[in-house]
Amino acid sequence: MSLTYHAARVSNGILIGTTRQNIGNLAVALFGLASITVIAVWAVREQRRHRRPQLWVLLAASILTYLTDAAARMLTGLQSYPGANGLVVYRAFGIDIAVWMGCVFPAYVGFAGYATYLTFAEGRPRRTLWLILTIGGVADTAGEYIMIHAADLYSYIGRQPLKLFGLPLLWPWAFISAPMLMGATVALLSRKLHGITWLLALPLLGSGYLAYLSALFWPAMVARVTDMSTPLLSIIGLATLGCMLSTLYVLSLFLPAGPGPDKQDREAIGPTARIPTPAQPHSPPADGAQELR
Repeated sequence: MSLTYHAARVSNGILIGTTRQNIGNLAVALFGLASITVIAVWAVREQRRHRRPQLWVLLAASILTYLTDAAARMLTGLQSYPGANGLVVYRAFGIDIAVWMGCVFPAYVGFAGYATYLTFAEGRPRRTLWLILTIGGVADTAGEYIMIHAADLYSYIGRQPLKLFGLPLLWPWAFISAPMLMGATVALLSRKLHGITWLLALPLLGSGYLAYLSALFWPAMVARVTDMSTPLLSIIGLATLGCMLSTLYVLSLFLPAGPGPDKQDREAIGPTARIPTPAQPHSPPADGAQELR
């Protein structure tokens, strides 16, 4: 009887929204669980083949970043609808944080963060960094439009810069650039941290999402709660995007401008051609060889 009662309470806590909201929550949860599975398999592979624990570190940090989500929502104005907040994990700043959205953080921090780490660790070209930003920003923009309009999970309240069809176009780039900076931080820390000492970096990385979000996008966060005019608010939004791009540009200077010369030579010659070996300098035969001739 008691088990049935608790099961009914859990079911009621899950299915408190509309049909669209419940389907949206389920889709977010399934996407998150699938991404966690992929990241875990990827992390095992990286650990075994390359002795790289950094993906595990980022996966652990993504759990901690979930605990800062209420502050991030307060700063950006993201507000979930009451029906979408089934199974609330915690409440802070008057904002309910449901279990569903926590499943998404490993996808952001794991994929974007580790791809950025690999870019710096392997010395890939600068264009790789911009490719990560572009793909991540476009994917987040599309995903947010789906969650706002199709799933009816949340909206952005208050005055917002660069708002188009209910989505401030500034924030998707904020949500993808912050994990990228976390990945760059992991690349820097990898020079000194090894093994269990990575645990010492988790407090820094766990707050890194909120910290980088605030450091790069504070002009828009401040402007949106002022009474400035809409055109000026849009200008501040564009300037904030410029701050983010300039920061990533500075980071890109630590990467090579293009592929290495050896790779460029191979691509110019073609995959089936052979690179000629340098000619050996001519040396006169030894005396013994002259007698044999």
